[in-house]
Amino acid sequence: MTVVPELKPQDVGVAVPIAPQISPDTYAYDYIIIGGGTSGSVLASRLSEDPSVSVLVIERGPVADTWTSRVPLLSSNIFDKDGPIRTWWSLPMRNANNRFAQIMSSEALGGVSRINGLLYTRGTPGDYNQWKALGNPGWGYEDLEPYFVKSEKTSSHPASKFRGHDGVWQNRTSKDPYHTNQYIIRALQKAGIEQVPDLNAPDAPAACVGRTDHIVDNDHYRSSTNRAFLSPQLTQERKSRLKICTSTLVTRLELAGSGDELRAVGVHFEANDPRLARQQYFARARREVVLCAGALASPQILMLSGLGPEEHLRQKGIPVVRDLPAVGSHLQDHVGLPIMFEVPMRDSVHQLQTNPLKAAVEFGKYLVADRGILSHPLELMSTFVPTRLLDEDLSLSTHDSRELDASIPKNRPDIEFMHIPSNSTQHDIPGKGIFTLNTVLIRPRSEGTVRLQTSNPRARPDVDLGFFTSPEDMVPLRKGVHLAMRIADDVIKQGYPLKHLLVPEGKTQDDIDRFIRANAVTSWHYTSTCRMGQETHGSQESVVDAELKVHGVKGLRVCDASVFPEIIGSHTMAPAVVVAEKCAAMMWGQV
Repeated sequence: MTVVPELKPQDVGVAVPIAPQISPDTYAYDYIIIGGGTSGSVLASRLSEDPSVSVLVIERGPVADTWTSRVPLLSSNIFDKDGPIRTWWSLPMRNANNRFAQIMSSEALGGVSRINGLLYTRGTPGDYNQWKALGNPGWGYEDLEPYFVKSEKTSSHPASKFRGHDGVWQNRTSKDPYHTNQYIIRALQKAGIEQVPDLNAPDAPAACVGRTDHIVDNDHYRSSTNRAFLSPQLTQERKSRLKICTSTLVTRLELAGSGDELRAVGVHFEANDPRLARQQYFARARREVVLCAGALASPQILMLSGLGPEEHLRQKGIPVVRDLPAVGSHLQDHVGLPIMFEVPMRDSVHQLQTNPLKAAVEFGKYLVADRGILSHPLELMSTFVPTRLLDEDLSLSTHDSRELDASIPKNRPDIEFMHIPSNSTQHDIPGKGIFTLNTVLIRPRSEGTVRLQTSNPRARPDVDLGFFTSPEDMVPLRKGVHLAMRIADDVIKQGYPLKHLLVPEGKTQDDIDRFIRANAVTSWHYTSTCRMGQETHGSQESVVDAELKVHGVKGLRVCDASVFPEIIGSHTMAPAVVVAEKCAAMMWGQV
């Protein structure tokens, strides 16, 4: 682990190991943030605004701020072996033919915002109103809207109460270069699902289709949270009070006291590269430690520190400090179901793979004018549907316009169609233009778990996604599949050359169920493993309170998607950022 005494614009600082002859106060910080990912970058930026406090960020991955990592389309290749992505296999999905899912983590400053589909989607107001209804005061939509606005700088929407133009985190919409969506929109409108100008508007109906906002800045680079909130200029200006330690593995928290006086006082860590991990490091927190390591790593670190399900910790040989059964429990993820069609090559991103001349032209467009296919993400449109409102003909049927009021939790959509002009499976299908109508269950009832594989902090945790542990989840997915096939049939009738590629073999319930169980995949939208809620006897149902403080442990908070009381009906990046904005405000006593 190299000590960097002076920050340069392209560098970040590194914490110094404690030596016996030096006072430990030399290496104490007011706040220690574990994880410099999507939420951690935001929280570090906000806390370090105060020149009187010191902040240490410990990130497992590198900075890795390369040119390729900034290009929107290229950086979205989650299967890039040279990217900051680490994968391992889930436990068998018992209700999905005992298949294994590929679990994924992004280890780099900026976290998942570095490699995801770039989508800035907030979810419906009803998502957050449900959080509040579950016993979390201050987490309703009206409470959170100002924090969405604070971060945001949108280039595609007019100034309004609910869209921000003065923040540092940029987003925009893009013109769709493919033709398939034009036909799909017409088919959706025949089914009663209308296009809206802004999917993030709080008054958008529960059933709608629209362009997605994506995190692309004015230079047409990916606006990941590290680039937006921890820019080289900012880290240089704050180098005396903001230290960022990258390529570093947190092994456990240091906890002191017992009973009602239990407190997090510091963090143990070492070089992430095992070849360099000969020396142990420790940093002391004067005020608080905040876990921002994500829905897989945050519960892992808590359990390694003796905070978690008592029986499980004993099985792994970890001394139990506090029995917190909800740590690593209640894992939720959106269930993806790729329904794929062959389309003309010009309407698929695969044209870049099959046509070297086209690839060269698009590369040139981006280099010269920051335009073209490389300048925007794959998914440029999404559709949201509350399947309870679909009639036998798979058309939207409402008796009262209030049934589409998405601020009411019961009215929220449960299916999202992700319009993706590419192959959304890991199976190679060469020589074809492919369009995927990814049918995603965004309101799952099923839950899984994250558990320690061993007491070794370098071992990846065991992840049981728990898909279809609640049989009720099959109901909306079946309807979603039927609607997707109706849309496809209509597109074909319009004269567009769409051909079936990966679709159910028939229309019976058995046909649909077989298709779902054989093809369901993770959306990598992991949440709720340290979920927020009121403390009950033994903290059975939650890990943190409405201020994100860990039950029964002073000086310790969690601030990432793991605290979601239940999963949001959208992509989870923007909600993870709003959690960090709210957390910073609470830590400053501004709420």
